[in-house]
Amino acid sequence: MGNPNKQKGTKWEREVADYLSETIPGCDRIGSRDFGAGDLSVPYPIPHECKAEKSITLSEYAKQLKAIKDRTGTGLGVVIVKAPRKHVSQAYVFMTLEEWRAILPLVGEHFRNAA
Repeated sequence: MGNPNKQKGTKWEREVADYLSETIPGCDRIGSRDFGAGDLSVPYPIPHECKAEKSITLSEYAKQLKAIKDRTGTGLGVVIVKAPRKHVSQAYVFMTLEEWRAILPLVGEHFRNAA
């Protein structure tokens, strides 16, 4: 049997991919197939990194996210963090304020048009 932490991480990546694919066609787990590009493949140029760890360390996630964005040349990225003892839908999504500032006008416009 493999590393238990690796198995836990792989299981979490699969749960997140399955959950997102319910509304985002083309979302899938890529894991280590494309090292350095995040854990999920989504139909947008936004790397998604998944974390299922006992300790949530936002500063480390920010460093890793920056490295992924630098490698992939993308301006945005997110870390999806497992919330202990919660359903996948209750996971935490982490991004920097700089990234949020970049997408906030798009999100706001979407909701303004939906009203």
